[in-house]
Amino acid sequence: MKKTLLLKITLAALAGGILFNSCEKEEQELFDKDFVGIYFHMDSIYYSFGVTPLDIQSYDLKVPVSIMGKPQHVDRIFSAEVIADKTTAAAGEHYSLTNEFVVKKDSIYGYITMRINRVRLGTNDYKVCFKLLEKNGFVPVNEPYKTAVVHFNNRVEKPNWKDWNNKPTWPTNQLGNWNPLTYIKFIELFRAMEQKAPETYAVMVKLYGKDLEHVTYGWPWDYNQTMIKYTLIPLYQYFVEQHPELGVVIPRPSGY
Repeated sequence: MKKTLLLKITLAALAGGILFNSCEKEEQELFDKDFVGIYFHMDSIYYSFGVTPLDIQSYDLKVPVSIMGKPQHVDRIFSAEVIADKTTAAAGEHYSLTNEFVVKKDSIYGYITMRINRVRLGTNDYKVCFKLLEKNGFVPVNEPYKTAVVHFNNRVEKPNWKDWNNKPTWPTNQLGNWNPLTYIKFIELFRAMEQKAPETYAVMVKLYGKDLEHVTYGWPWDYNQTMIKYTLIPLYQYFVEQHPELGVVIPRPSGY
């Protein structure tokens, strides 16, 4: 009985020593002035081209990381890999990466710069999963943020405009049948009013939202002449007169 009790005490002491040593090691790593941990700011990032102007064919998205440790007076290279079985986008087709990932000198922040190629996206959703690597003195820490997933697409959703009966609508008399290209260019022209008619633009944004997302009665009728001048005529000129090869049909604006 005494031998059994002594054996249990001895084993417990050994287990406690192992646990203590393990904790001690973690604390040493945490407070070691030479230890440099690295982690992503967030585990998921989302991007959509949406109503971005048509002439913008790519976007450089920065996936941010932070380091634990003192800044250095030199640039430092960190490493990450793409996890293939958790990625649906194709490198070189849907996205590309810079050759090196850098934490700039005197900084504790760095970025993975990812160029998203708009032309090949279609209407699908894509994702790329990154995993930080232990390399060049950097050690991935904080388990949930050792990996990060970037989700992206080029989808354009129809705006939630309402008609006189408060039902969803689209102004076919002004913009033709629903076409994502039409809507992208239309919003681009509306945004350009900020420079061409700033006071009117400011009032319309207050009434209808930055991208006219709160239009009621099917069209901003109180500003119809303004819309014809700054959006509908230039829209017709762009698609029908200048770029008929795009195949977008726009009704001829009143008075044009």
